Amino acid sequence: RAIRVVRAGASARGLDPNRIGILGFSAGGHLTLVTATGARTPAYRPVDAIDQLPCTVQWACPIYPAYALAGDAGRANGKGDNAPDAAPAPELAFDADTPPMCFVHGDADVYSPMSSVVCWERLRRMGIPGDLHTLATRGHCFQMAASPGTGSYTWADRLWEFLSRAGFNR
Repeated sequence: RAIRVVRAGASARGLDPNRIGILGFSAGGHLTLVTATGARTPAYRPVDAIDQLPCTVQWACPIYPAYALAGDAGRANGKGDNAPDAAPAPELAFDADTPPMCFVHGDADVYSPMSSVVCWERLRRMGIPGDLHTLATRGHCFQMAASPGTGSYTWADRLWEFLSRAGFNR
């Protein structure tokens, strides 16, 4: 619904309704993935004309998304986190409406160590462009201990580059 509300009011605010993206951290990264992959899955009954608009996003940036793998719910290093056959959580419905994504993740993240990698690999298998940036020795909420000149300090530059390559910064 939120994407539809933004799309409905975009033109009035001078925004392009066909260039909407979403970004979220941790549990918000999970919601970013659910939103980006779930455009074809009805989440509620329509209530007004806004609900006739598409709820697709054109790009997404899940940052250290939590709960993104099957079996992860609420556990540090949930089952499947590092398994070679780890799969995205069942609520992530990767399909033809799934947009390009830019993942940023610390490789020392104990809550969701492989979620970005597994989801990025799914995009690759589907032919959907995506960036994957892993930050060495950085854990969950890596920006809380960011130092100038490090990836945890400059991660937004990677997102800007991703959006520029995709033509969203014009």
